[in-house]
Amino acid sequence: MSAPDQSLSLSLQEGPQSGPTKQSSWIATARLGGLRDDRAEKGRNRTNRRGSVVIFVLGIILLAAFLITRLMDRAAVDLAAEAKAAKRADLREEAFSALEAALAVLADRAAVGEGLHDVSEGWDRPLELMDYMPTEGMTAEVTVADETGKLSLPRADEEKLAAYLEAVGCPATSTDRVVDALLTWTQPDHISLEGDTGEYPTAALPYAAPQRALRTFEELRAIPAVREVFFDEQGRWNELGQRFRAGASLYSFNSTNGNSAVGDALLAHGLDRSRVAAIEASRREKALGSSFYRSAAELAGAWGRDATPPGLGTEAVCLHVTVRVRFGGREQRLDAWVSRGGVGTGRTARTEARQAAEQQTASTPASVRNNPRKRLDYPFQILELRENDGS
Repeated sequence: MSAPDQSLSLSLQEGPQSGPTKQSSWIATARLGGLRDDRAEKGRNRTNRRGSVVIFVLGIILLAAFLITRLMDRAAVDLAAEAKAAKRADLREEAFSALEAALAVLADRAAVGEGLHDVSEGWDRPLELMDYMPTEGMTAEVTVADETGKLSLPRADEEKLAAYLEAVGCPATSTDRVVDALLTWTQPDHISLEGDTGEYPTAALPYAAPQRALRTFEELRAIPAVREVFFDEQGRWNELGQRFRAGASLYSFNSTNGNSAVGDALLAHGLDRSRVAAIEASRREKALGSSFYRSAAELAGAWGRDATPPGLGTEAVCLHVTVRVRFGGREQRLDAWVSRGGVGTGRTARTEARQAAEQQTASTPASVRNNPRKRLDYPFQILELRENDGS
């Protein structure tokens, strides 16, 4: 038995006493109470220490769980981004493959049919003319439109521009100003009749006319006389501006294709409205029989003339190829404007770039320039290429 237990037993056995003995009993009892308090205090301290350790451990676990969760979220985002980028690269590769396949079909059709004349020949959906198999899980669609069914703005002179503006519904009071402003903007040798110098120093950002062909229809916003006619107060294309864009082309080609030309473009070439109406009616009828005009003589005979007006032809020499490749909810789009090799088409705004390339070629050693492995007999010239264009 321990000393505290012995003191407890002695105090219980002795019973009530008096004097010194009683005082000793009180002291023993007090010591016993103190020992009990110490034991209780030590127990509480041990309990508090255990609780603190538990709380600390729980805090560490919570922090670790939070960090792991954030790490997993970050990893998931990174993996998703990498997977998306990888799939985008695959979609892009497939789109260019489909474009090359489509151009091969167009070249073959042009060789067999002595040119491309009308979409009724079937070349407007070239992939359907071949056994093209896209990558598993992807779908590929290619459509071709005849860009030469429009008026070539780089080739249009003052007379044709005025006739085209009249055809699309431009007010007579604004036609001369718009024509003059367009020629001032695009031609370096044009002398403005309206006193337009092509310089706008009072604009928020001063600028001057580039004096080259339009590269985009959005440039028309920078020409005050044109902006007043083609845009509304909020700066959006109005009905007149949209009709102007629909029948005009930014690319340079020698002749508008009479097989596919829009009515406004035909009016710009000097045909009267009754003749244009007859052509459009004949075009609707020939669509049923899949017939088209192969030569200028055929076209002139159908219109009751000895010869077609200058600037009109029967071939599609400039094409707008649209490629769409889809995988699930993702899509890759290519817009390519191409011209057939050996046909006089292009964009005059690229003249300086071509001249610089020719100069560079001239300075290249003949041994390199004449190397047949450096030359490619490609059937088309790509005038412009856009990827995922939102316009």
